[in-house]
Amino acid sequence: MQNSIWQAEKKKILTRLSIAIYKMTDEQLISLLHLFKELNLKDNEKLLSMPKSHSDGVVAARDRQLLIARFFLLINQLSEADLLTFMNRYEQKRFAMLREFPRVPCNITVDLAADGRAINCSAMDISAGGMFVESCEPFTMNQAVSICFSVPENQLALKIKGRVVRLEQGGIGVQYESLTNYQIQIMKNMINRLQRQASSQYHID
Repeated sequence: MQNSIWQAEKKKILTRLSIAIYKMTDEQLISLLHLFKELNLKDNEKLLSMPKSHSDGVVAARDRQLLIARFFLLINQLSEADLLTFMNRYEQKRFAMLREFPRVPCNITVDLAADGRAINCSAMDISAGGMFVESCEPFTMNQAVSICFSVPENQLALKIKGRVVRLEQGGIGVQYESLTNYQIQIMKNMINRLQRQASSQYHID
């Protein structure tokens, strides 16, 4: 690839990665570190070392920022071939994470807060990465929202920050942002329960 074209393409890749990295959970950041290790980068052992984490797997805020800074140092040192290889593996990993827990139908009452408004509505389907919320209220693309709902089996109130990524007549698609490992596990358990309930409805003895 010609140098000028490659520099422009590299800038696009770095911008895209920057946005994605800052939104990643601790679990996803560790997964990204493993992708760098797969490249067998020499003289970068210190940058590739694993950060310390608490017993629940959460990385301390300071260590999280240092880890993100290390990512940018590594990315800027990659050759054209290594960066393209990394992006290919990153896309495969990202797709796998999105497909690991598919969207399932539900009927969950949620409290949605946006721009000072508090809206009581229903989630019609849910996944580990987002949900579709039924609402006639006006929203805009990329609008920040907060979602609060109860998890029946735990009797917990789960509050999640998100962003509007889809606008449809009668509702919006919301993508979660910055989930903790604890929240991710709760979501996975709830989705598995919903899938079992859906399967049992169609089970014939």
